[in-house]
Amino acid sequence: MSALQNVRDSIQSLVARGVDRVRRSLFGANNERIDFLMDSFYKLSPEHQTGVLAGVVGMLLVFVLGAFTIYYTRINALEDELNASFDALTEVRSLSSTYEQELKRYQELKSAVSRSAAEFKPKPFFESKANQVGVQIADLRSQDTEIPAESPLAADFRYTQVEFKLPKVSLPRLLKFMEEVEKSNGSLNVHSLQIRTRYGDRLFFETSAKVIAYKTGG
Repeated sequence: MSALQNVRDSIQSLVARGVDRVRRSLFGANNERIDFLMDSFYKLSPEHQTGVLAGVVGMLLVFVLGAFTIYYTRINALEDELNASFDALTEVRSLSSTYEQELKRYQELKSAVSRSAAEFKPKPFFESKANQVGVQIADLRSQDTEIPAESPLAADFRYTQVEFKLPKVSLPRLLKFMEEVEKSNGSLNVHSLQIRTRYGDRLFFETSAKVIAYKTGG
C-alpha cells in the first residue's frame, strides 16, 4: 500500500499549502491584519464582541468541517481508483499468463501440422490407402487453397483440397478407408462425403469425398 500512502502524503501537502495561502490572504504576510482586527474588536461593546466571537467560531467550524469532508471524500475516491487499478492489473497479469499458454499450444499445433504436411503428396497417399484397404479410387485431383483473409488462421496456415471418388465400395470398406486416411495424417480432415446407391446393387455404393489437408504457410 506504499502507493496509497504516497497519495495521502501528496494530498496532505496540497492541503497544507492551500491553508497557508488562505492564512496569508486573510491575515497578511506578517499577521498585520490580525492587529487591526483585534483593535477593532476591543472597541466593540461586550454584546457585539460576543456576537462576533460566535460568528467567527461558527465560520471556523464550517470551514474545518468542509475541508475535512472534501479531504476524506477525495481520499476515498482515490482509494477506490487504486483498488480498481490493482484489480485491473491482476486481471491483465492473469490474461497474460493465459495468452502465453495458448500461444505455446498454437506453436505446438503449427509444428505438428508442419510435420504432418512435410511429406504429404495427395495422389500417392490416397492411392496407397486405397490399395491397402482394397478399394478402387478414381478422379483424384487436388488444389492448393488460401484460407480467407478474415480468418485468424490465414496468417499461418493454408490447405490443399483433395477430391476423389470411390465408384464401387461397400460400407465396411468405405469406413475402413476413411479411418485409415484420418489416422495416417493428423492434418487431414474429411470435409464432405456423399454416398449414392448403385442401380440394381444393394451391397456397393458410389462415393464422392472431399478432404482438406492443412499445411503451414500463409
